[in-house]
Amino acid sequence: MLPYAVPRRAVLIFANDAKTDLARRAFPTAILPLLTGPKVEGVAADAHFFTRSLGAADDKRNVHQQIGRNFAERFENALETIRSLGYEQIVAVGRDCPSLCARDISFAFEQLETHRIVLGPDHRGGCYLIAFRTEELHLLRGIRWEKNTDCEQLQNRCRAEEVLLLPVKHDLDSWADLAILARGSDWIAQFASSLLEFVPVAGDVARSFVDLARQFVRVRGQMPPPAFVG
Repeated sequence: MLPYAVPRRAVLIFANDAKTDLARRAFPTAILPLLTGPKVEGVAADAHFFTRSLGAADDKRNVHQQIGRNFAERFENALETIRSLGYEQIVAVGRDCPSLCARDISFAFEQLETHRIVLGPDHRGGCYLIAFRTEELHLLRGIRWEKNTDCEQLQNRCRAEEVLLLPVKHDLDSWADLAILARGSDWIAQFASSLLEFVPVAGDVARSFVDLARQFVRVRGQMPPPAFVG
């Protein structure tokens, strides 16, 4: 990891251990390469990993236990922990966005020089990345997380010119998401396509099924622009 930058920066990786992530999504272990990110090598920041299972985390990272009764409490407690360690800028990410890379994280840090908050919207209306200065931590309090409206909620707490939206990216939470990833042209798409072809699942219906209850589908008018056309 590179030395501290000025200001001090932290990448907060908020995720369960790999076994729990796979079980929650009903995915086989073959999909694990798509859930190992993000890569933070070369980012001028310290990586802090918050997980439910400390024994499963990467020993090379600063590892913390998630604390709280629900996602909102666990995430906000993680943010408070990072602030208490003296960091001035935070980029918070999960590890379920296969195309998220170190360049995206570095760019988000750079944009905090001129924006209050930087948001990476996923294809459902949530966020795959949230960047902010710790003095602005209040912007994230009281957000209704995991309802696929958090990107819009966060935007509404600032003036338009204070928010930078990154390109929409797809996270990976269901077989339907894997099918979307397979439409691209990079290695992720090729890998996703191979998985759809060779990994045994409960028939073609399971591959295209969208779990509406789990994904908390929103009103169509709240949807972000589609990442793919056609």
